[in-house]
Amino acid sequence: MLVLGLLGGGLVCLLVVNTTLAANSIQINHLEQVNAARTQRVEQLQQDVAAAQTATVIANEARKLGMRSQQVPAFVDLRHHSLLTGREPMR
Repeated sequence: MLVLGLLGGGLVCLLVVNTTLAANSIQINHLEQVNAARTQRVEQLQQDVAAAQTATVIANEARKLGMRSQQVPAFVDLRHHSLLTGREPMR
């Protein structure tokens, strides 16, 4: 009886371990799928950001906002608190 009890207990333990491993395996597969989908989404967003950072797109968006390009560059002189354009001589 003792041997049969030990064998039965061993089989029950084996069944519990096997069931737990199967449930964890299913959860791992689900998390891997979610991770793959999110990785793909991140890559798509990075591509969208890279496409939006091109000079042409930025220039078009600036024009839509009413901005215009500066024909003569201007510089801020922090020592004298003035604005210098390219037409003025440097101090």
